[in-house]
Amino acid sequence: MSAKTMMLVLCLAAAGSAMAGGSARFGNKLVSTGDGAGKVTQVAGKPDRVIQLETDYSGNVGERWEYYKAQKTVQIIFRDGRVTEVNELYN
Repeated sequence: MSAKTMMLVLCLAAAGSAMAGGSARFGNKLVSTGDGAGKVTQVAGKPDRVIQLETDYSGNVGERWEYYKAQKTVQIIFRDGRVTEVNELYN
C-alpha cells in the first residue's frame, strides 16, 4: 500500500469517529453556524451539559453545549453568542 493510500485510509477512519460540520438536525429542524443561542434552544431544547471555554489565562471565550442522543453526542460551540462549530461524535 502506498503512503498516499495509507494516509487516505487513516483520514477516513478518523472522520468516522467525529464529524464536524456547519449544522446538525434535531427532528425536522436544523441548527447551523451563525445561529444564536435562542434559536438553538428553540430547535434543540435545553442542552444536557454546558461547558465554559477558556483561554490559557482563564478568560472566557465561549461555551460548548452538549446534547446526548442514542448513538451520538452533538456538540455546539458558541463564541460571541453565535454558533461557530457543530460536531457530531458517534459512540
